[in-house]
Amino acid sequence: MEPERQHHAQSIACFTTSHGFGHATRTVAVLQALAKISPGLTVHVFSTLPDWFWKDNLSPNVRFLVHQIETDIGLVQKSPFEHDLEQTIDQLEQFLSFDEEALIETRKRVRELDPDLILCDISPLGLVLGEEMDIPTVLIENFTWDWIYEAYLGEDQRLKPLIAKLKAIFNSATLRIQTNPLCDRIKSTPLVPPIFREFRDSPSTTLQKLGFSPASRFLLVTTGGIPQDFAFLDKLSLRKDLSFVIAGNFHRVEKTGNLTFLPYHSDFHFPDLVHASSGVVGKLGYGTVAEAWGAQTPLLGVYRQNFRESIPLQSFVRENIPNLESTQQDFLAGKWIKDLDEFLALEKKSCIKNETSGALETVDLIKAITS
Repeated sequence: MEPERQHHAQSIACFTTSHGFGHATRTVAVLQALAKISPGLTVHVFSTLPDWFWKDNLSPNVRFLVHQIETDIGLVQKSPFEHDLEQTIDQLEQFLSFDEEALIETRKRVRELDPDLILCDISPLGLVLGEEMDIPTVLIENFTWDWIYEAYLGEDQRLKPLIAKLKAIFNSATLRIQTNPLCDRIKSTPLVPPIFREFRDSPSTTLQKLGFSPASRFLLVTTGGIPQDFAFLDKLSLRKDLSFVIAGNFHRVEKTGNLTFLPYHSDFHFPDLVHASSGVVGKLGYGTVAEAWGAQTPLLGVYRQNFRESIPLQSFVRENIPNLESTQQDFLAGKWIKDLDEFLALEKKSCIKNETSGALETVDLIKAITS
C-alpha cells in the first residue's frame, strides 16, 4: 500500500527584513528544511538583500525568484554600531501608511502569485498583505520591531502610534514562532531552538580551501552584514602564530601575510567558516550567535550598546557558548588583541555540538497549518 501523500505548501511568498544578514540566514534555513518535505517548492522572496545571497544559500532543489522590495524599515544604520533615529521615524511613518506606489505594485504581484503561505521574518508588510488577501501567514521572530522601538520612546514620542500599529500587525500572524536567543517571551506561542544554516564542508576542507595547513588556527573577524573599516589590522599582523579571516565589503579575496580579506559574496559558506575557526570576533547578531551555538565555536563578542536585542543575545551567549566580551570602543581600538591567548584557550572548553537547528521544529509547526 502506498503511503498517504502529505500536502504541503508548494508556493511561498517570503518577506524578510534586510536589517543585516541574520534574519535572512534564519529564513533560508527554514526554506531549506521546508524544501525537503515539499518537493517542487517555489519561493518568491521579497527583500532588498542582494540576489547572490539567496542563490548562494538556497540549494538547487529550491526554485525561487527574488523581488527587490523594501519589506520594512528596521533601524537606519550609519555604521554597524550606530543608527539614525530621526531618519528611521521619518521613513517608518511613510512606510506604515502602506500606500506608496511600490507597495501597490507588491500587492498586485502577491495577488497574482496567490501563494499558499506567506512567511515573514519580522517584516510587517507580508503580514498586512496576508490578512488583506486571506492567505495564511507565519511570523518567525526572536524580536519584533515594536519591541525594539519601545527602547527609544524616551527620545521621541512620535514612535508611540507606530509601535501600537506594528504590535497589532505582528499579533495578526496566523502562526507566530519564537526562536532562541529570544528577547520577549509570549507564552501562548511556540518557542524553538536557535535556527542556523546547515554546515556543508568539514573544518579540514574549509582550511584547505582557505589555503591553510591542517594544523592552522584562524579567527574569523566580522561585523555582520554592515561594513566597517578596522584600524587594528597592523596589530593582528604581529600575531604570526595565527591567521585572521576578515569578512567585509571587499571586492575580492586578498591575502596579506596572516590576514585574509573575504568579501560578503565569496565561494565560502559563512557557517563553514564559523565551524572551522578557532573563534569568532566581532559584532554579534542573531545569525552569528546561532551558527556559533550550532558549532560550539567560541565568541569574542561585541554588543551594540544602543540596541535592545543585545542584552538577551549577551545573556544567551554567556550561558550557552564559550565566550569573552569586548566593548565597542575596545574592539575598534584593537584592545581585545591582548586577550587572544585567553580566548584561544576557550576552544578546549567547548561543549557538545548542537547538530539540530530550530529550523526542523519550525517546519513541523508550519506543516500543521498547511497540511
